[in-house]
Parts: sequence; structure tokens; C-alpha cells
Amino acid sequence: MSAKDEETAYKLVKKQREILKPIVKEHEGEWLKEEGDGLLLSFPSSKKAVNCAIQIQFAVKNVDELNLRIGIHQGDIIIEDRDVFGDDVNIASRIEPFAAAGGIAVSQKIQQDLSSNPEFKFKFIDTPNLKGVQQEVSVYCIISHGLPQAKKSDVQAKVEPKKKYAKDILISSLFGIILFSYLPQFFTSGDFQFFQSSFSRTSNLKNPVTGELKSTKHNKDILIELHTADSLLLIKGLSENLEIITTADILINEDSLQGDYYSLRGIAYFQRAKLLNDSAEIIAKSKRDLDLAIESKNININYIARAYMTLSDIYLLENKLQKADKAIKNALRANKKLSGVRERLKNINRIKLQ
Repeated sequence: MSAKDEETAYKLVKKQREILKPIVKEHEGEWLKEEGDGLLLSFPSSKKAVNCAIQIQFAVKNVDELNLRIGIHQGDIIIEDRDVFGDDVNIASRIEPFAAAGGIAVSQKIQQDLSSNPEFKFKFIDTPNLKGVQQEVSVYCIISHGLPQAKKSDVQAKVEPKKKYAKDILISSLFGIILFSYLPQFFTSGDFQFFQSSFSRTSNLKNPVTGELKSTKHNKDILIELHTADSLLLIKGLSENLEIITTADILINEDSLQGDYYSLRGIAYFQRAKLLNDSAEIIAKSKRDLDLAIESKNININYIARAYMTLSDIYLLENKLQKADKAIKNALRANKKLSGVRERLKNINRIKLQ
């Protein structure tokens, strides 16, 4: 615009300043820096930053030619001689192009900060190699409040090309196999067991109820998310539980035909119901997800075993001993080595013999 009509461009920047400054002040923001039509702002909390960004997009929605993209990240900054420095400043700058025009892109730090607030909804976009950034950063867009959803194919971001050297791939693959072989042993305890990598699975697995099923080979990023969720289950806290449910929601949003994700969310819902004194409403949600998981033809054997095991626990809670017995035996047929499955059958047999 400046090349075509410098005066009009200047008036638009001035108008932007007039509209935005009162909104930033209202949310306790600090107007740190202007670069052309771009702004760098800071806030005392993630929530204030996001609320300010949402209000800004509402305010400029009907202003001709004022199509803003906003990127938000949480981290440390250094202010010196009226200039701002730090890796986290670069991250905020690099994720801004991931937002749709009129939309907001955020890092995983912001998403995690606000994940317990139902007012905000996020959609995962990508974990790109951001130019000049050493940290691994997952990028999300905010899809609540009527904001436009970013499309990965439309993103014009400053992304470093991914390496394709055979040596790097070999080293990464070996590290991945070592990592995923080790983690399940490290985190196996309590009532839940880490999901085993599907590298060793065969393709002719049988669902104990519905027949044949596919054993999905998840990519490395999905495996890490699933492993992280499983480790959080062991903590048995409400905030950790909410993080698991949020992860499962994101995964289901990306692939609604994958039974593993419904199994994970169903297990997390049941854990939450127990933490909230056997909430009937949340138990009903758990059953719906677990039923979807066991009916799926696209689910790994560990997740179907865990789905049946959790259903058995629910049926015991409802005093449906016969259904609990059947469900735990289906879990055993799926994976008799699953942690906790034999103990549950033993408990059911003890009840039957009383």
C-alpha cells in the first residue's frame, strides 16, 4: 500500500494506533515497539494478552484494509535502550504469520496456560522449524470467539527447511527406537501402562468383539503426545487430567476415526469422574468414548485393552458384575500382560465368590 499511496498507508497506521492503544492500556499492556505497521506488545499474563488480542480483532474487523495477524508467546524478554531482545521475542515474531488474517496464533505455552479455561478453544497447526529459533515450538490457533481458523497450507511463515540427510534420518530413527523402547519400562506403574510403540505390531490383529482391526503406526510427534498423556495419567491430578483431555480433543479433531484417541479420552474422563466423587455426567462421557474406541477398526491393541479395562471398572461402579466380568475378559484377550488387568479379574472373582 505504501508503494502505491504513501499518505493513505500512513493514515492507516495512525488509525491503527488510535484504535489499539486504548485497548492495550485497558488490558494492562505495554506498547514496546513499532516497526512499520507491526507492533510488539507485552502483558502481565497470558490471559490478558489473549483477551486483548481478541478485542483488537473485534475492533478492527470492519475497518477497511486493516487486516491484522497476531502471534502470542509467553517467555522472558530483555529491555535495553528502548529496544527489546530475547529468543522469546523471536518466537512471537515467527509464529505471527501462522495466524489467518483477522486471527490469532499462539505457542504451546499460551495454549497450556489457558487449557483449563473453557472460554478458549485451540486447534493445533504445526511444530515447524522456526528460523533463528533453537527451541521446539508447537503452534496453535484460537478457534473460539468467532476467530478464523488458520490453514497450514496457507501459512506464509518464516520456516527453516527440514533436513533430509540419510545420516540424520538414521540417527533420529535409532534414537526414536531406543527412546520408545525405554520409556514404557520407565513409566509403567499403577493402574495404567504406557502405550507401546506399534513398530513391532503385526497387521492381522483381532478386536475381541468386532473382528479385524488395523494397528496404526503413529508418527513420532503423535507418539510423544500419547506418551506424555499416559505419564500425566499416573499423576492423578485435576490439572494434569484436563491437559490429557485437551490433548485427546486435539488429536480427535485431527483424526476422528482413530480409536486410540477415544480410548485415551474415555480413560481420562473416568479418572476425572473418580476425582470428582464419581460424577455420573462425566462417567457417561467416558462410556461413550470407550464404546467408540472398542467399536473402532483402527485402534492399537493396548488402547483397546485399556478401554475394556476401564469399562469393567465403570460396570463394577454401577454394580453390573456380569458386564464387568465380560469387559475385563475382553481386555485380557486383547493384552493379558497389561498392567492391572489380572488384578481386576481377581477382584471380580473375589466378589463373585462372596
